Amino acid sequence: MPDFSVLLVSLFNGEALGLRQLYSILREHGYNTKLLFLKLDLEKNYEERQRDIFTNNIDGVSEEELDLLINLIAAIKPNVIGVSLVSSHFHLYKRLYARIRDLGDFKLVVGGWQPSLNPEEVIHYCDILCIGDGDEAFPELIDRINNNELIDDVQNIWINNQGIIIRNGIRPLNKNLDSLPNAVFDNESTYYIENNQIVNLDPYMDNTRYGIIAGRGCPYHCTYCSNSHMIKSVYPQEWSKIRYRSVGHVMNELLEVKNKLHKVNRINFYDEVFLPKKQWAEEFFKRYKKEIGLPFYCMFYPGTCQEELVKVMKEGGLSGVWIGIQSGSRRVREDVYLRKYSNALIIEQANIFRAHDISVRYDFIFDNPFETFEESLESIYLMLELPEPFSLNLFSLKYFPNTDISKMALEAGFITIADYDDHLAYDQHNYFINQKNQTCKSEFSNYLAMYISFLAAKGKVQMNKNNIYNLIENFKSHGSLREIQELLEPYLQNSDRDILSS
Repeated sequence: MPDFSVLLVSLFNGEALGLRQLYSILREHGYNTKLLFLKLDLEKNYEERQRDIFTNNIDGVSEEELDLLINLIAAIKPNVIGVSLVSSHFHLYKRLYARIRDLGDFKLVVGGWQPSLNPEEVIHYCDILCIGDGDEAFPELIDRINNNELIDDVQNIWINNQGIIIRNGIRPLNKNLDSLPNAVFDNESTYYIENNQIVNLDPYMDNTRYGIIAGRGCPYHCTYCSNSHMIKSVYPQEWSKIRYRSVGHVMNELLEVKNKLHKVNRINFYDEVFLPKKQWAEEFFKRYKKEIGLPFYCMFYPGTCQEELVKVMKEGGLSGVWIGIQSGSRRVREDVYLRKYSNALIIEQANIFRAHDISVRYDFIFDNPFETFEESLESIYLMLELPEPFSLNLFSLKYFPNTDISKMALEAGFITIADYDDHLAYDQHNYFINQKNQTCKSEFSNYLAMYISFLAAKGKVQMNKNNIYNLIENFKSHGSLREIQELLEPYLQNSDRDILSS
């Protein structure tokens, strides 16, 4: 076994929770495992990210950085290379595949969201792919390869044997997440490639935030989300049931973080939605405050965090939350996205967090062909009613393979397969709000939403509220983008961000 080695690769994700979990499992099994992060995108602050995303100022992978990856593969001589892949990186991955496939006789294994959503295409760019959770499937696969055993019947695994495809079924979900080992942080076996350099260091050692999940699964069926495919096609009925780790298991991971990652000053819970039971929450946050004591952030579905839970979490250290509103139009939310809540409920939830001095970042989706211009303005009007200060994540609607919204858009003739997210060449960003659109009205909505996002971060929306209404009326009358472009331009071009504090 000591001579058998595995290289795990993450693209544009220095946190990479799933891949880090596999790294810990393989290390626990005694395998010589290396972890590589190809590009990080961790350093920019909120305003810089918003500006770069909106202006499509993206930094791809250079040829020099690919050469560094190739040199590392040559030095390690892995028996298996595992790549974690989301749909937006598929175009980049195919570029990597063309460079590395013939470097050795290693097995190239791909897992993550993209192979789970679109295995029929991905399988032609790897030897093996994993659908769904890989915590049990991938270690079993590695054991069999190491022992020269047949792999043809490993559940969750598809195999490309010189063009002959073996499609195995899906094993039951692991409902005992406490059986999984804690994360391992090890500079000796971890690398990252950034700015045309390779560094033998775990990027978490210099990071100020740490991402963790308390439970897996999502009870909602939002049409644009990859979870909709997992619920319907991969794990029917099971994926929608949240599997929570025990309080002790989560705390053990955080204590390890506190002991080893000394620059971390905040914790991000990346659960799809944070829905802990009352007893779990009370026990956990009591311990968290005493033993960890760092501010933390998590995600909520509108209306699911009542004041009683807010008080418990605030006492434990809750500093901020993310809430997915997605659209200010109730029709769009309910009929297009399958998200059922009113604007009044959104405001009520926002006021609860505001009353307890908890920062909020709201998600909105634009560039939705199912949404009229007037309905996109409903999102703008809702932004104007949210208690300040707040921040915004502004997304363009993305078409992930085999999600419900993608099927709806195909059927309606709004898109073709070429418009699927995994066919586009935006190397690392799996979201952005477009600066230039096919219609002037969509462009105006996006400019205005971005303008509000910069105002909101400094609590300046209300003082500009009348001006924003005037902008809308002037645009309806004249159809000109000039006024909003001139207002937004200083925010987008300013490099030292002095404008944001003026």
